[in-house]
Amino acid sequence: MKKTVVILYTKGMYDTVANDICNYMTKKYPDCDVVAIDEDRYSNLKSAQFVRNTYIFTARNMAWLNRLAVLVREKFLPKKIDKTVKPYTQELKEENPTRNYRQKFHKVDNIFMRFVPEVVICLSPKAHNKAILAKQRLAMNDVKVYALITDFSLNKAYINYQSDGYFVQNEAIKQALMANKVDEQKISVCGTLIDEERLKDVTTAEAKEKLGIENDLPTVTISGGRYGVSYVKDTFDTLAPYTDRLNLVVLTGGSASIEKFVLTYCKAKNYNKNIIVVKGNADMNVIYAATDVMVCSPTTVTLYEVFAKNIPCVLIRSLNNNERGNHTFLAEEQLAMRGGKDEQLATAVLGFINNNNIKQEYLYNQRKFFDAKAIDGFAKAVYKESCAINKARADAKAKDAAEIESKEKPAEEKDVKEKSNGNTRRNVQTKR
Repeated sequence: MKKTVVILYTKGMYDTVANDICNYMTKKYPDCDVVAIDEDRYSNLKSAQFVRNTYIFTARNMAWLNRLAVLVREKFLPKKIDKTVKPYTQELKEENPTRNYRQKFHKVDNIFMRFVPEVVICLSPKAHNKAILAKQRLAMNDVKVYALITDFSLNKAYINYQSDGYFVQNEAIKQALMANKVDEQKISVCGTLIDEERLKDVTTAEAKEKLGIENDLPTVTISGGRYGVSYVKDTFDTLAPYTDRLNLVVLTGGSASIEKFVLTYCKAKNYNKNIIVVKGNADMNVIYAATDVMVCSPTTVTLYEVFAKNIPCVLIRSLNNNERGNHTFLAEEQLAMRGGKDEQLATAVLGFINNNNIKQEYLYNQRKFFDAKAIDGFAKAVYKESCAINKARADAKAKDAAEIESKEKPAEEKDVKEKSNGNTRRNVQTKR
């Protein structure tokens, strides 16, 4: 019997981690179906779109409101969502539940009914809470629902005492969960989950040729994360005056606003030498190969890749409390340098370029912290859990079948005996 693991993620935030886990486990465990599902597809589309658009707008234009919203969610959501609900009383049919029960049941519940997974991995607080409620409503008590926290610090919105467990990035998050009364037995430190097979090696010469860099100056790359448009602009403003001694690559991430801002600057200064704008979704293997210093927001996916490639990193300002927690952890562990803004940012970037001792110290810390095999340990733990549940289900099914057979057998024997007695009586009458 095939095992099934479902991964619930948020599009635009956890796609890469979900795909890495999905691809890795599918290759390593062919008897296990791993399904990655964007949770917003199984939510109320209008409300999901409203929340997404609000997040993007506040991230780009009203950072203070975004921080407030995250703070409120962290403070009140665990208390609101940490509850037990009654199971459904409706009879579930063996038809297509996704279609037939679209109105009757919540859509995350339909995922449970459709795939009947052994393990559900949730990469966001919203998915985590919804999966727990779906498990309770459907009385699918053998399904294990886990939260996977990929950040470097704890987002308290993940806390739900009905959860079956947590996979966390580091020991500090484990201690923070325990401080919030989460059972230690439920917490596993899984480390940095990345499938290195997608990070291909590209030579520096090849990368520079593709980017159009024709000099030997050090290259600094600016990446703003998901929606940090204003921070990318501020960072570019700070570093642009130094392009006489370095190349500056700006990743727009598909943002027309960033592209226009940089091109307007170049036009106003009548200077575009050593400034490279990379539009849309770039080939990050090429970017990393050409980069001497990465300047980015403290988002996990980019930093996982930076650590895997062992590139010195400077952090730009953080958007909200989650990113601030990441920022603090990375700076205190000397995995990345605080950038701040203006002179502090320029000093940090030039420090990596001009002082090899500082650079090597941070790179050593990265190598010590990063474990390329972490995804293997995580995959083994999830697969082992799914095998145990799958076996328990098979045993329960076999036991039920045996009980039904044992009940039917005496009835069959009784029928045979009655037929036998009837035949005997007929034989006696015939002899007479």
